[in-house]
Amino acid sequence: SWLTVPGFNITGDGGSAQRFCEDFWYETKDASGNVIDANYDAFYPRAAQLDRGLNFNMIANDRYMLNMAYLRLKNVTLGYTLPQKITRKAFIEKLRFYVSLENFLTFDHLKGIPIDVEEMAGYSYLNSSNYNQSFAGIGAPAFKSASVGVQLTF
Repeated sequence: SWLTVPGFNITGDGGSAQRFCEDFWYETKDASGNVIDANYDAFYPRAAQLDRGLNFNMIANDRYMLNMAYLRLKNVTLGYTLPQKITRKAFIEKLRFYVSLENFLTFDHLKGIPIDVEEMAGYSYLNSSNYNQSFAGIGAPAFKSASVGVQLTF
């Protein structure tokens, strides 16, 4: 699937991804109006709504279309059981060590944009009028967890 991410709304969202902040259009002028610094070849539009409230930097177009295809390792458990000829000497029937990982690896085409590919726009009981601002991918990131354990049977 694909997602269109237009320019970013720094005044409404309260912050921006590092990728947006490193490559946005800007022009700095001195007191006389002469351009002293600029980034005319930027990929993203200007970082603030300077268009007199018309919000031109949030207009969706195919320039900002993202490939949302992904591969995520949801859950993996790796374990090792010691051989019984070793454990029986200590009067242990079974001794197993394991590591379990959840949501630890995601391969995607987003190039650093902090969007969770599984987060979908939808309905919230807490705020039904503005859940995720109707954007897919914006919300709480996927929870990552790691568990380490020992299983011991006498």
